[in-house]
Amino acid sequence: MKRNVILAVVAIAALALAGMGGLFADFSDIEISQDNFFEAGSLDLAVSNYLGTEYNGGIVPAFFEVSAALPCCDKSVFLDLENWGNGFQTVPRVYIHFKNFECGWVMPKYIVGTMEPKWITCEDGECVVVDPPAVLPIPGYHGTGLPKPVTEPELVAECGGIAGEDEDGNLVIVDGLGCCFGDGDGCELAEHIDVAIAVMGPWPHELKPKENPDLNDPNWVQLDLSDYDKNGDGDLKLNELECEEIELGKLPYCNGIWVHIMLHLQDIDEEDVYAEGLIPETYFDDTIPAEAKWDHWPTNAIQADYVGFDMAFELLQNPLP
Repeated sequence: MKRNVILAVVAIAALALAGMGGLFADFSDIEISQDNFFEAGSLDLAVSNYLGTEYNGGIVPAFFEVSAALPCCDKSVFLDLENWGNGFQTVPRVYIHFKNFECGWVMPKYIVGTMEPKWITCEDGECVVVDPPAVLPIPGYHGTGLPKPVTEPELVAECGGIAGEDEDGNLVIVDGLGCCFGDGDGCELAEHIDVAIAVMGPWPHELKPKENPDLNDPNWVQLDLSDYDKNGDGDLKLNELECEEIELGKLPYCNGIWVHIMLHLQDIDEEDVYAEGLIPETYFDDTIPAEAKWDHWPTNAIQADYVGFDMAFELLQNPLP
């Protein structure tokens, strides 16, 4: 009995010593990383015109304001797009988006009673001459809800009539092309405005050019816009870019890029109109000098027509599909 008691005391003592041993830690070392944070970056696009006026966070004014343009007229604008954001991992891309097209006609600045135009409207695709509205719009009005005032050259091109003379001096009567002022499915003037876009850069802010760059600079890169040529005629028109996102290039943080946009108002060749089935035959041959001046009579159809549009500049983190 005494032996069993001694063994029990020894066992209890061993357990106690084991418990005391658990109070002492092994070797260790602890380092603490303090002040960790996760901060989101930003995309911040600023648009400047060639005068250096910067627009950021508000409404950007119109860059194209062209009135009374004649065929073969060009209008160019230079834009400076800059990324004032802060980020890493990916390089954002910048796009231009032509949208919100509005088509109509421009009220001519004629004197009432002298050279007063005809007023026409469209019915089932045909031109109809109508009485002028009771209250005439002011000159410069961009009309969409009224009949269209047209003078003789435009009236003939749109509604038909005498367009000129052949090589023998005989009068040539042409079929009209229809009312070309956007009062239908199309935006006619935009279908005859060529578009070209070139870019230069990007460059860090501290190396930004101090003035408008020279178009002869070899660093300009002409954008290939052939994918947007919907009718495949080799000429890109403004209407073909409506609602398209056109990538201008990568725009790193704290960098800028120059953009040159050129719009060109074309002549409309009679052969093209014939090929498109808009007239049943060609009336003049532009290879004969006496008839050459009549070869572009369809161009008269876009006289005093109007197209308004917006240009959205978009900076996106990831490329569009």
